[in-house]
Amino acid sequence: MAGACERPPDWAAATCLDNLRQYRDITNREVERVRRNLNGLSDDDKASLIRKPEEQVKAMEEAVSATLQLVEKLETLLRKESQTAEKSTKQRGSGINIPVGTKPVQSLLQTLVREWATEGLEERKACFDKLLGALDSHLTKAGRVLVPACSLGRLAFEVSSRGHSVESCESRLLHWFGMELLRQNGQAEVLRPRPFALNTCNRLKFSDNHRVTAMPDVTIEEGRLPRQRFGEFITLYDRSDAKESFDCLLTSYALDLSPNVFRFVRTAAHVIRPGGVWANFGPLAYDTDHDEVGGSLAHPENQRGR
Repeated sequence: MAGACERPPDWAAATCLDNLRQYRDITNREVERVRRNLNGLSDDDKASLIRKPEEQVKAMEEAVSATLQLVEKLETLLRKESQTAEKSTKQRGSGINIPVGTKPVQSLLQTLVREWATEGLEERKACFDKLLGALDSHLTKAGRVLVPACSLGRLAFEVSSRGHSVESCESRLLHWFGMELLRQNGQAEVLRPRPFALNTCNRLKFSDNHRVTAMPDVTIEEGRLPRQRFGEFITLYDRSDAKESFDCLLTSYALDLSPNVFRFVRTAAHVIRPGGVWANFGPLAYDTDHDEVGGSLAHPENQRGR
């Protein structure tokens, strides 16, 4: 398993570019919708607003623009991964669940805030502190740690910063490429999106949804963000060469994302060495949108038992 670094299939970059294009289109349409509705108000209604319609639209445009700058960085990375979208589209396999729409982009932005922004610290500490506490209490010296469904890599980063050898995997396309984006933009607060520009729910202050959310909140030193393998935990590690190869397994919001929970548990038992530990945190919502029959994004050559 050492040195293995499976990557997404050839068509993956084109699919993600489609997601980003749709997100860009929706944000631009939303700005125009707000502009149209505000300008359509009567003069009396306009006079009752806290800010003039043109000021509100300008603030929204600036916030959207800041987030689209991050999107542009990701688009640049993805274009390097794919020579042409048309060629990559033709390479898509059948029976594979392909994410469409803007939901993957929205999920990516929310996860970036949770894992790599100061305002996500409290939320991630509630989860990561328990997992890292279990790790620290079990491993008194450097060991091998596996982090399945690693999301955007913050947990793997924290484990690596403790001096452990870390391996991770992720099956969500934009999250996988999101880690690559962070690897290339690791200076503290170099990314400054305003990811909540289109969300006016649950605001405490009038301009809360237009605030800058700087990320990452720490400098990601070279080599500290472990390379992630692409694919499902149960297909990448349910193999003979992975047997009893890790001292610790850390899963954060990962168990119920698996297309087969029973195989997930068996694979966890398979990879942990005698005397090792598995620490898990997260809800059991079982809201994965694919299963083994319907297809996932795991590599076909890995879809076999040990």
